[in-house]
Amino acid sequence: MDYVTAIEVAVKQFYSRGDNDAHSWLLQMQASTEAWQFVWQLLGPTKTLEVQFFAATTLHLKISKQWNEVPEVEYPQLQERLLVSVRRPNTPPFILVKLCQALAAYVANVYGRGNRTKDGSLVDELFDILPYDSPPALELLLRVLSTLPVEYERRNELKRAKLREAIFNSWCQTAWFLQQVFLLYKPDAQNDSLMLYTLGLECAQSWLKVGHLPLDVTGQIYPHLLVAAAYYAPSRDGVDNENVRNWEIVQDSLIMIVTHCELYKRPQTFWEWAQSLVSMAREHSGKDFCEILTAIGETHSRTFLIALALENENETHVWTASSLIELLLECSEQEGRYPTEEARSCIPFGFWYALQDDLSTLDQPLENRALQVLKPIYFRLAQALLRKSALPASQSEGGDAEDRELFRCYRQDAADTLDYCYSVLGDDLLALLGQRLSQTLEDVPWTYVESTLHAFRALAESVGTQEYCYIPALLDLILGHIPYHLYPEEILACVCSTLGAYAEWIGEHPEPWLAKVLQLVTQGLTKGTMTVPFASMALKDLARECGPHLASYAPSILHTISQTLPNVAPGGGEGLRLMYAAGKLLNVLPFAEQQLVHLEATLGLCVTKMKELLEQPLFTARVGVTNYLKMATMFFSTVEGAIGKAVLDGLLPVFNQIITHPEWSQDNATLEAMHMCAQRSLSALRYPETEARPLLLILSTSYKIWPHPAALNLLKQLIVLFGRDPENVIGPVLAEISLITLNGVKACRLVQGDLSDWSDLMEAYLSVLAQICKKNARILLQIPDQIPDMLQCGIACLTLPETPTAKAAGNFLHHAIMQSPHLQTFVQPIGQELVSAILHCVGGGTSHSNFDPHAEVLLALNKTCPEWTAQWLRAGLENQKGLAAVVLQKDILTRILRERTNRSKLCEVLKEFSIQCRQETGL
Repeated sequence: MDYVTAIEVAVKQFYSRGDNDAHSWLLQMQASTEAWQFVWQLLGPTKTLEVQFFAATTLHLKISKQWNEVPEVEYPQLQERLLVSVRRPNTPPFILVKLCQALAAYVANVYGRGNRTKDGSLVDELFDILPYDSPPALELLLRVLSTLPVEYERRNELKRAKLREAIFNSWCQTAWFLQQVFLLYKPDAQNDSLMLYTLGLECAQSWLKVGHLPLDVTGQIYPHLLVAAAYYAPSRDGVDNENVRNWEIVQDSLIMIVTHCELYKRPQTFWEWAQSLVSMAREHSGKDFCEILTAIGETHSRTFLIALALENENETHVWTASSLIELLLECSEQEGRYPTEEARSCIPFGFWYALQDDLSTLDQPLENRALQVLKPIYFRLAQALLRKSALPASQSEGGDAEDRELFRCYRQDAADTLDYCYSVLGDDLLALLGQRLSQTLEDVPWTYVESTLHAFRALAESVGTQEYCYIPALLDLILGHIPYHLYPEEILACVCSTLGAYAEWIGEHPEPWLAKVLQLVTQGLTKGTMTVPFASMALKDLARECGPHLASYAPSILHTISQTLPNVAPGGGEGLRLMYAAGKLLNVLPFAEQQLVHLEATLGLCVTKMKELLEQPLFTARVGVTNYLKMATMFFSTVEGAIGKAVLDGLLPVFNQIITHPEWSQDNATLEAMHMCAQRSLSALRYPETEARPLLLILSTSYKIWPHPAALNLLKQLIVLFGRDPENVIGPVLAEISLITLNGVKACRLVQGDLSDWSDLMEAYLSVLAQICKKNARILLQIPDQIPDMLQCGIACLTLPETPTAKAAGNFLHHAIMQSPHLQTFVQPIGQELVSAILHCVGGGTSHSNFDPHAEVLLALNKTCPEWTAQWLRAGLENQKGLAAVVLQKDILTRILRERTNRSKLCEVLKEFSIQCRQETGL
């Protein structure tokens, strides 16, 4: 079977069945030198479209990537064949595109050859090949010209200076040529003329994407693009645009022009372009140019702001800046609900941020003048945002799920923009919010009230705690003026969220606000499922910020929490926040008896639920148990003082129930939650050295049954706590847990198992050993018989592909080696094995390329025993001849041994070593 027939069969197989083998073979055919011959037969009009497309793609690939296979004497023949192919009538567009790309690649390669005999630009080369003496010829020329910059960039991507010069020179001719196209054909053209006009727009877009083109040349086609924009822009009333594609091209082109990085250096050009753009937008006020206007506004916001501030210096500049802002204000104010009725009001958000942000960059008195100019603008913007960010009055009004998510994002952007408005308006914005809330609220929609509250919440961080004029007035309106009983739950939910945002302010000004605020938040906790999340967030914030003032309110709030907890999902956000607040509130109760009563009503509920769940089957109750343990963990994060011991005492029976149960004691999720809870308890105990001792038995018993990384993290904390205890209570626990771990490692290696399956456990165990070596190495000397196995475990884990485990191993070995003379006698016997393992890893024995842990170990060896290290390295290389050749060739051994202080430098040497080894071995 000849190549042509075989390719036809393979193409058919690939398109009909997605045959991967056929695809691989076709790729080989594309890369072969024979492709230069059979591709022309495959382009024949009698071939299937799939075969023709494969041929056109192959031709483009060969010319753009394998041009060196074409002898210069064959250039004319190749050119002639290309021209015949692109000029063939009735070629489908998707094939013609590839052929035009191939011709553009040919032009780029011919122009780029080193022995050119004639002068001229890249475009001259194309014009010589494709004279535009008829509409069909003009079509081909525009198609090829559009792809020419991409193809030339691809060929010269490493020769930036040459590339810039050729593209710049060619852009001059291209811009002149496009001017002729735009003068000859108009946006309202029909049929073939419209196609040629569209191709002209596409060509302009393609060249502008090159970037950094000369502005004076670009200015030649800028007016033509404005004409196209005026014609193709969509109407603001939402009527469908029949020329969406052309509008997208024009819009993209204009945005690239007005955001050109050099435009700010040419102020006269900038203002001419800005004025003509704004004039066009005002003249066609029924159309939407918001994205282009926003682009120029964001990029040059400071220039526009200065023009507004210097209002008496240049009337044209002031008019341009004012008109631009007016147009963008109209966009932000657009009637209708976003996104169900309109989708454009979100576009200028970035401009409003940039404009107010530029204020702080101006010097006085210019800053004050700019501020006065911006105030009415941002006041109007704030009013628009308050209206546009109002919630839908009904579910049907909000649209589908996608619409609701878009509106949620829009609302957050609106809140951020209102915060920017505050930086301009200051107290005037607070006054506006107060006016809205002061109205007879029974006569206004609830969405009006909610959007005002939402805006007030957005300002909390910027307002700060020093404002004492408007915040009290607004809080008074919120707490005493709003008829919550007349409104849906959304209002109360928003109020709770707002009060939580001002928790810091309330904490510094508790009277007379705190009592009323807590009353409203408590109402939110009991009102319904919609308000509980926001009320719990507010209560958490208030408990954090208002602690010293909560003592008299704590009993009633704790009672409400105890009533709410049974109704929220365990472990969810509400439950965790309520437990946080409960812990804070327990701390401020003056008497231990009171604390214990409320402890039983809060944590006691969690304990009771866990005991009940632990009697149920594991698969049905696991989530509930872990969630209640998370709630207890959160509780521990806030309680303090004597109550901490009572909390732990309440949980110990649960811990014991878990570790003595045949199934729960081996469940990873439950054990992780239990150990994390126990670990968090240590910070809540007043006398942890004595009060935490029951955890030692819990830990050792649990680990015997089921070794878990979280248990080792707890052990790590307990070693810090009990490390210097005169009774050495931690020593036996450490010895037992370490022996269990080491025996597991031995068993795994004995059966040739994969330690990577236990990488998390190994990482945690080695972290414990590293901490001991670093802070109290004498603890290890109490179990000297285990130290050799510990070092062997470190060596084994240093070679694992899991980077965190290898890092933990390197950290342990580093600190063990540095503990001279305590552990030095244990290091020398394993030194040779350790160094050989490092050489094996660096030489390509592991998949990861992070050699920090290996460098860390070698650095310690170089510091403590350089002579031995040199011997071990040489002996290790004797056993790995391939590595030895690389080391000796690059003098790497000397560089490794020389480095004793800088781990980064040593790591770089190891990386170089690794690369050389992989190249030698072909890995």
